[in-house]
Amino acid sequence: MSLFAVDTDTLPTSFGVFRPVGHVMVGLPTQAQTDTLASALQGAGWASSAVQQFTPRESVADMEVLVEQAGPMAGFGYEITLLRRYLALAREGHRWLLVKVSGTEQAAQAAELARERGATLAVHYRLLTEEELI
Repeated sequence: MSLFAVDTDTLPTSFGVFRPVGHVMVGLPTQAQTDTLASALQGAGWASSAVQQFTPRESVADMEVLVEQAGPMAGFGYEITLLRRYLALAREGHRWLLVKVSGTEQAAQAAELARERGATLAVHYRLLTEEELI
């Protein structure tokens, strides 16, 4: 599966905060787990272009920028809380997969595959809410 790093300039935001509606953000402790999950997602029908990877080095720098650029209204939202949580885990070495999903059933399927492979976190970004699946 071809994974690519994420460019912060192209990430979806709300009030300047990372908010990828229609995606599940998955955190994994090791690269091996990340690779295994990426392969499992591909085996389950996800296209390579539907899965993006953040490495610890990239994600710390990119997430720091997103936190710094968050607008004043972001401080009141759950999105900034999640982003700060992602940043803390990235500093500990977590890897991230951003998985495009078509709805709640596919999000649940992605989360189950992630759980089976040792993911510590999976959040489904819906239009108006975020749902922690792991």
